[in-house]
Amino acid sequence: MNLHDIGHVSETAGKAFTVTLTLNVEDARALWSAAADKALQAGMTLSDVLDTIGPREDPAIADCLAMLTAPSAIAGCVLDDFDVSAAASAEPVQLPRGAGRPVLMSVAG
Repeated sequence: MNLHDIGHVSETAGKAFTVTLTLNVEDARALWSAAADKALQAGMTLSDVLDTIGPREDPAIADCLAMLTAPSAIAGCVLDDFDVSAAASAEPVQLPRGAGRPVLMSVAG
């Protein structure tokens, strides 16, 4: 969308859109460190971090990715779904509510 399209935004109101992001994890320890830092900065205790994303030596990759990629509020939008899953089949897991809305993700089964 370009700035000159702003006058036409109302035409898309109420329509659903999907945004896809595909990642290859090359360094699980670096991923864990970034997720742990974000969680600690958000006020989680180290114990909560370990319960949520596992230890650095054996990180819960999907949970680390969810911690780092969960979208913040986007003006004019309502988040319907948030999903993190491995390329293989996955089973859905309900995460704790964040910012007043439930956040959904999937982890490999």
